[in-house]
Amino acid sequence: MHSSSLALPTSPTTVFWPKDCVEGGICYGWLNPVICVAGVIKQDATTSQTAEALAAALSLSESWKAVQDSCGGIPTLLGICTFNRRLPIPSTLKLFDGHDADLVSYILYDQHTPKSLRFYIMEPPKNSPPVVGQMGPLDPYNRLARYDCTGRQCYEVERAINEVVICQINTSSLLQIILKAPSTSPKLLPTTAVFLLTLATHLSSLSALLLSFAKVAYAVTNLQLVPKMNSFVADGFKVKDVSAIVQQMDVRIEQAVFFITHVPTLNRRNTYDTPSYSVRYTNFFNTVWLMMNDMTLGMACGAFLSENSVVLSDYFNTAIQTWLFHFPREAIYWLDAWPAGLKLNAQLSSFYVHTFIGVIDTWDYILPPLTPHLFTTLGTLASVGGLTLLLAVLSDLLSFFLTAHLRIAYELARVVYWAAGVRLGGGLLWGVFRGKRRNILRNRTDTWSYDIDQLLFGTVLFTLLAFLFPTALVYYILFAGLRLATLLVQASIETSLAFMHHFPLFALMLRFKDPERLPGGICFTLKVLPSAAVKATSYLVLENQPIPLSAIFFQYIELWNRLARHYNPLRLLYQVLAGQHLSSIPGYSIRYVAGPEVNKKLEDKAR
Repeated sequence: MHSSSLALPTSPTTVFWPKDCVEGGICYGWLNPVICVAGVIKQDATTSQTAEALAAALSLSESWKAVQDSCGGIPTLLGICTFNRRLPIPSTLKLFDGHDADLVSYILYDQHTPKSLRFYIMEPPKNSPPVVGQMGPLDPYNRLARYDCTGRQCYEVERAINEVVICQINTSSLLQIILKAPSTSPKLLPTTAVFLLTLATHLSSLSALLLSFAKVAYAVTNLQLVPKMNSFVADGFKVKDVSAIVQQMDVRIEQAVFFITHVPTLNRRNTYDTPSYSVRYTNFFNTVWLMMNDMTLGMACGAFLSENSVVLSDYFNTAIQTWLFHFPREAIYWLDAWPAGLKLNAQLSSFYVHTFIGVIDTWDYILPPLTPHLFTTLGTLASVGGLTLLLAVLSDLLSFFLTAHLRIAYELARVVYWAAGVRLGGGLLWGVFRGKRRNILRNRTDTWSYDIDQLLFGTVLFTLLAFLFPTALVYYILFAGLRLATLLVQASIETSLAFMHHFPLFALMLRFKDPERLPGGICFTLKVLPSAAVKATSYLVLENQPIPLSAIFFQYIELWNRLARHYNPLRLLYQVLAGQHLSSIPGYSIRYVAGPEVNKKLEDKAR
């Protein structure tokens, strides 16, 4: 007991001190959890009069009432300080509560004004979406599994830096503004955003018209083409699931509603929580920047397409005829001519040749050539709807018009391959040949004794398929390869669309221009005093750590993981060998998501 009482006075008192306060006077701030000085008042009156003036100024301010609870209480007078002009910390500090002022550990911090949107934060924000099936933070089993019974207990935790101290530091500048002018409301809007938000506020009268148009467009894009069925189509089949143009229109609707609904929240009249406001501010202007850059790139591409429409039409007509019509014809005729000694079944190969050549020639006759007017129209659409609309139109042109004949030929070859090779030959007849049968009720393969006529019939069919299957396999591999090449082009377009919808342009600019507006945590830097004018020989500086780039590009990381899972070469190879349908990734799994409140507002308006 005696030893602990002797050890207590030797521990220094931690004081958070603002860098801008370099003049002596009466310092005010908070005592709990640690001593946090918010500012210094000149000693022109007695201590009691200064305390009464402080309380009166805070009672008149609505701004202070909004942040009082998060700061852990009302600030009070802490003590009297004097300064040496050459030093950033007080030369003497006399505290009113009886702390030992001879042993003080100073931590300097920057006072950020509310309109600068700079703030301190304990930990970087966790923006990554939760993993499906992961236990929630409120799960008692999850909490029990994470509990560490072996860790040593920490004492005096209430005296350490925590969220309350961070709130006090972030509010210290607001407190100084309130004391200088208690009756006036502090400026909370950034200077660069005042003009745009004022313009958006004046345009808010058109919000009812825009929401009505969004209601009609939302109803059209969500029109059911195929009704909901329990067995085959669980969620139904909507218009926006078919066309990339409709999906892009749906994205624009959500962005417009997002813009309309978030402008009132950015006026910042009733909130003074800088971290939460900064997140809304960054998300809003990141969306605005993406739309503006999309329109800028679209105008540039539109001008290029319009000015070079004749050259582009000639080039693409030649490329389409060469790669989408002449190359498949030559490949089919080459396979029918027994290449490299590969002797195929003549009758089945002739059937494939006549069928596929007929499909290709028919579509070549139906499909009109690309005229310069088409590229002029594409340029106009790009100038009006942006580069993303141009990419969506190109995706639909490639999927529905330019490669429709290859899609039909692939589906015919795949159905024959799956029915004859996978389902009948590799499943039923191979089981008969081995004396096995599939037990559907028990979901297993059992040994089974077949009759002699069943064995004879199965052997004959198995032998017939064994001779015909190589021919079907060769033509299936040809069109599966063409389908994979088409999917590669579509994947490039879809990836470009997804990246343009998710690119954190505004956040990336802030990361390098003003990293304190996107903090990723705090750190301390030790500074040594060159002079011995004060008893303290060093002090700490509280600094923000820049948010890591992985936290900024977390959407890109998630998009890349989804694209990598869908277009995994091993997965595609398995689908080809199993005769499964090769399809592009669903657009709504990699699309822009404005937020659940936007979707809810659109659904309410559509009812």
